[in-house]
Amino acid sequence: MKSAHLANERAVWVREPEHRATNVTVFLDAELYRDRVGATSIIDALDAESDIDRSLFVFVSMESAASRWVECPCYFPFSQFIEEELFPWLESAYPCALEAQERVIVGLSYTGLAAAYVSMINPSRFTKVIAQSGSFWSNDCWIIDYFEKLDPKPKTEFYLDVGQQETQDNVLHKEGVLQTISQIEAVKKFRDALLRHGYQPHFVEFDGGHDFTAWSVTLPDALRWALPSAKDQAQHVVSDAAPRHR
Repeated sequence: MKSAHLANERAVWVREPEHRATNVTVFLDAELYRDRVGATSIIDALDAESDIDRSLFVFVSMESAASRWVECPCYFPFSQFIEEELFPWLESAYPCALEAQERVIVGLSYTGLAAAYVSMINPSRFTKVIAQSGSFWSNDCWIIDYFEKLDPKPKTEFYLDVGQQETQDNVLHKEGVLQTISQIEAVKKFRDALLRHGYQPHFVEFDGGHDFTAWSVTLPDALRWALPSAKDQAQHVVSDAAPRHR
């Protein structure tokens, strides 16, 4: 897919469910999710057990390591690419996307930050964000300040996870990119900002570090949260209808 907004092109992979999709889930960092996290195998397993609702899964390539450094830290042209180029193509090629009930965007680390930012810039596009160890520390936690000032606030729901071992601070990732606070502290700061404004983020603190194995462990529950299956919804209805005893 060629992008005028980003002046580059990238691969996009689409996985269709067996029956008509009723949701759309966009994975950023396609190569990392497919090849390192094992997202396609995870989705296959969840589908086989009817643990998630039917969704188109759209895997968007990072294009290159160099472009990732540019596009992920709250870069407006990247949000334009998602809204004005990716989705018009997707809805033309897969008309069921026009009627999607849940529209989910997923990212890890730097693309976890990008996913949250894109959802704020395009507030009517996504209903849910999954940010795995999101790099909310970027640019002195700029996105948290941006969210605090945003009016009106988007109605998006957030899933946030982070490892208990993600405690490194003052990390120089490359020239000009200094992480002054730890990943876990930054994720908790973003969580707390959401809570202050009446959101109820699904927050998971796992026993692990900033690595693909950990994210592969938490991803199944994140997808169950984002794409609840018909059986899960039925169980909630039964639970809500059950008598309460004091």
